[in-house]
Amino acid sequence: MAKINGVPNHIKIENTRYGQPDKGKSISAQQAARIVKNKFGGKVLKVNNSGSKKNPSYRVKLLKDNGHVISVSVDGQSGRISGN
Repeated sequence: MAKINGVPNHIKIENTRYGQPDKGKSISAQQAARIVKNKFGGKVLKVNNSGSKKNPSYRVKLLKDNGHVISVSVDGQSGRISGN
């Protein structure tokens, strides 16, 4: 995905990865849920904030299409999923 930053008479296009925040910004609980749902499918049951302000993270509980319930962590800075 490309992001366009505009200043009068200047345009800068930056490449960004889907679901990844800009440097220095953290993702929201809703974005964390969307990242997990896009990777695994199914239905998001619950999202908990499990980090701190300096190191945010989320715990996302998901009901997969096969009936299994999984719980994964999403890094609040990078959007990286762990613990599947």
